[in-house]
Order: sequence, then structure tokens, then C-alpha cells
Amino acid sequence: MKFSIIPLLAFLALPTAVNANSMVKDALNNADKLFKLGSDGCIMVKMAVKVATTPEAFGEVSDNLKKEVKTYANKCNLSF
Repeated sequence: MKFSIIPLLAFLALPTAVNANSMVKDALNNADKLFKLGSDGCIMVKMAVKVATTPEAFGEVSDNLKKEVKTYANKCNLSF
């Protein structure tokens, strides 16, 4: 059985940061939807804060998204 480690390393390394950014984007989009419906979207903002502040678990989040998370966190009276 021929096995190459390079595709495995690429598979493990690449999705982490991509997943972190997409998780934050999805959480903030869901928060917006909940706010528009008159519900409390702060639970989704709390999840976005957790992902953005834990790069060792979810990967690094872009600086633009971190600024956006901070704006939402201030709206929900959460610390970031």
C-alpha cells in the first residue's frame, strides 16, 4: 500500500483556519437572523466569541472577523 503523508498534512492543516472563519461567520449570520426576528441572538454571539478567542482549538480567525465579533459582543454586553 503506497501512502503519502503530504495530502494528509494538507488535509489536517488547511481546514482548521477555514473552519474557524466559517464558524464565526455562520454564528454572526444566525445572530443577525435572531435579532431580526426579535429574539436574543447573543447566544450565537457568545459562540462566535468562543471560537475567535480559542485559536488552539478552532484555528486562527481573521482580524476583520475579530473586529466584527467585538462589535457584536459590545451589543450583547459580552467581554471580548
